[in-house]
Amino acid sequence: MKQHIAIDGPAGAGKSTVARLLAERLGYLYLDTGALYRAVTLYLLEHRVPLKTAREEEVSPFLRSVDIDVVSENGMRVFLNGKDVSLDIRNPEIDVAVSYVARMQVVRDFLRKVQRKIALSRPSVVEGRDIGTVILPEADLKIFLTARAEIRAKRRWREIRLRGKNIDYKLVLRNVLERDTLDSERRCAPLRKAEDAVLLDTSSLTVEEVVAKIYALVVGRG
Repeated sequence: MKQHIAIDGPAGAGKSTVARLLAERLGYLYLDTGALYRAVTLYLLEHRVPLKTAREEEVSPFLRSVDIDVVSENGMRVFLNGKDVSLDIRNPEIDVAVSYVARMQVVRDFLRKVQRKIALSRPSVVEGRDIGTVILPEADLKIFLTARAEIRAKRRWREIRLRGKNIDYKLVLRNVLERDTLDSERRCAPLRKAEDAVLLDTSSLTVEEVVAKIYALVVGRG
């Protein structure tokens, strides 16, 4: 039985839903590392930091006032300086801006120790974009989830509409494509599949089918 599971992949591949359901099935801790970057992004936007042009030395002082906590309840709740921001960090403006924050080494250094401490504290399913390559290179099982950009955009569009927000699908698709480019080309920890990761395309699979496939690998039946 594998104890630490790393799930990586691009935006909209289904990482969060799959990782959460897998963790529930296994009785493991669920950690969405991307949510921590989103929390930092939210904080910087609230303080009007121009993320597209900001230098790391300009961002660094703000991090001293950032306190992030995670509670495993109904999946995972994120608290930023004592406030529950679990819904706020899923807004469309965060979808685009978070890549500018995630590519900063100063932010990655700030969050890396926190992520590792949480993930290694107990059996866990950890998802993000550099889990198998940077955060948990020692993970017992590494999965790289992917799907066609159009499929991923449609999933994100539906998710946003379910939260009561009206948004054009073409805008969501453009955001997904821009996010892919930023994530794969960034200098710091670019999105890439770990050499020993299992590649799983979810384009034509249901969430339940994806969870079942990974569960079989965790328990040694895959």
